[in-house]
Amino acid sequence: MCGIAGFFVGAGATAGAAADLPAAVASLYHRGPDDGGQWLSDDGRVGLGHRRLSILDLSAHGHQPMFSADGQWAMVFNGEIYNFREIRAELEPLGHRFAGTGDSEVILAAFGQWGVREALRRFIGMFAIALWHRPQRKLYLIRDRVGVKPLYYAWDGRDLYFGSELKALRAFGGWPVALDRDAMVDYFRYGYIVDPRSIYRNVFKLRPGHWLELDDAGHLQETAYWSVLDAPAHPPGESEESLADRLEALMTSAFGYRMIADVPVGVFLSGGIDSSMLAAILQKHGGQRIKTFTIGFDEAERNEAPYAEAVARHLGTEHHTRVLSVDEAMRTLPSWGDLYDEPFGDSSGIPTLLVSRVAGEQVKVVLSADGGDELFSGYTTYTGITAQAQRLLSKPAWLRRSVGAALRTVPWQAMDDALAAQAAGGEALRRLRYATTVRFAKISDRIGVGSVGGIFDQALREANWPDRLLRPLLGAAPDTRATADAFHGNGGGQMCLWDLHNYLPGDILTKVDRATMRASIEGREPLLDHRLIEFAFALPYALRQGPLGPKHLLRKVLYRHVPRELIDRPKQGFAIPLERWLRGGLHSLIECYLSPTRIAGQGLFDPPTVQALRRRFDAGDALSTQPVWLMLAFQMWHERWMESPLAAAVPRTPRA
Repeated sequence: MCGIAGFFVGAGATAGAAADLPAAVASLYHRGPDDGGQWLSDDGRVGLGHRRLSILDLSAHGHQPMFSADGQWAMVFNGEIYNFREIRAELEPLGHRFAGTGDSEVILAAFGQWGVREALRRFIGMFAIALWHRPQRKLYLIRDRVGVKPLYYAWDGRDLYFGSELKALRAFGGWPVALDRDAMVDYFRYGYIVDPRSIYRNVFKLRPGHWLELDDAGHLQETAYWSVLDAPAHPPGESEESLADRLEALMTSAFGYRMIADVPVGVFLSGGIDSSMLAAILQKHGGQRIKTFTIGFDEAERNEAPYAEAVARHLGTEHHTRVLSVDEAMRTLPSWGDLYDEPFGDSSGIPTLLVSRVAGEQVKVVLSADGGDELFSGYTTYTGITAQAQRLLSKPAWLRRSVGAALRTVPWQAMDDALAAQAAGGEALRRLRYATTVRFAKISDRIGVGSVGGIFDQALREANWPDRLLRPLLGAAPDTRATADAFHGNGGGQMCLWDLHNYLPGDILTKVDRATMRASIEGREPLLDHRLIEFAFALPYALRQGPLGPKHLLRKVLYRHVPRELIDRPKQGFAIPLERWLRGGLHSLIECYLSPTRIAGQGLFDPPTVQALRRRFDAGDALSTQPVWLMLAFQMWHERWMESPLAAAVPRTPRA
């Protein structure tokens, strides 16, 4: 696991880019404190930089930038290719020789032997790669199939800069910093900014499963090399038990690959289905007692630590628990804008950072069980939205249009504001509000939508900043993002695919990457082995959401290893007690960052809308918690990167 940065610029822009490369690399020190390196082409138009976290082959043979044996290829690489030993065994009979024992040399040899597409087809892993081909003077940027590893690039039609994080791009003075208003809308609607956008204009995230190719003439081309939609369906007639056996064998292989390291490895354990499955199979097949790590909260209804501890006792892992308090959150939040160097609204990033630090005290690699919900239909939202869509869409379109038009004439928002302002009036008033204004505002938004994907998208927005509130906050809010209707299949299957392509890379994987890297440990994602993804999405949906409930086939395998009574409970997620914290120890941050003076001075948001939100929240309105948090997270980012005298400054020397 590492950090990469670099550039390929047109003639005349070389001096500035080359001079800025050391600062870009230094900004990624936390991603690779063990080693670093830089390389410039003879004409100074190409630069590659690297920070190294030594996981495989701890010797100098793993130093990057790295060059192929024939000198034609130069590379910087972030991630791991887990099956590099098998690929090496293919290459050696073809005449390739290797000085070290790691994967980087193998990657370079594979590109040289088979070309980019054929080499990528062989890789099992997570990766962000920058590859320079000297004879053809071409730069390749490559991102893994599902976006476990990040890769940003800035392109103005002549010059290209890239980096593992946006802070590396901020170190280059060759491109102007300007906010992308549409990306801001994305953030407030969904809580993150989805690929390929970033918060800045003309700066993009390379989409998962793609490579970017730039030649010396300035021709830029993006190519897809993998799609889960291309996976063949399972042969008809295969029994459920046979599929469960194949799933367990695939997981055993995928999880075992992620244990390959020359340093200690641990596992994040929540006590839920996915992490319990991961720990169970590794404890059974790993050949050693694994270390597991859990974060708890000092609020019983949100604390999953006891469940994780019960699973750990059953499996016999070496388990470690830490309870997160509001004081620790307060110490974490000042670095939020630097940790997530574009606006990011998933508050579970706070415990993820802490559990990464706890793990980092004992291991250098940690496995996280993300992806199970997307692969095996684990989110309860899927079931609820499907049922609601069936009810709504069973009504004639003309009736839905008429009722929707009538409902939109009612001033639900003004009525809801009035009820929310009386939130302290007790449970009876709260129930009245939820049964009237909240309910009918949602219905008026959804009833005119003619598809499952559209209704799902409405539900996502309502959980953050609904459009009826976002329009006055930011003005016109165009939406160019496709809904789940872009994918084939039934409602649940479409929503799984949408989350796989959007929520997973944009939110979940971003959160884990930044948290683990800030703790200078490597985060690995065993459930996101592409072979497992293809297997899951080729299943009939009834085996993902079946008689055992969400994750039907996954549960069938898990129950072979862990008693049902330790697992079967309502899904909680990794949520902090955000509302209580924002009303308590974190309230001073709201007063600071959402003050009328600050909001008016920025000129980004409508001040009356922000202050109305604050009044609702201070009156006790629970539905205002997420919008307030998203505003707060944005403001912490904005202060760090757009207001502070240090905004354009990145570390010029390594940080301890």
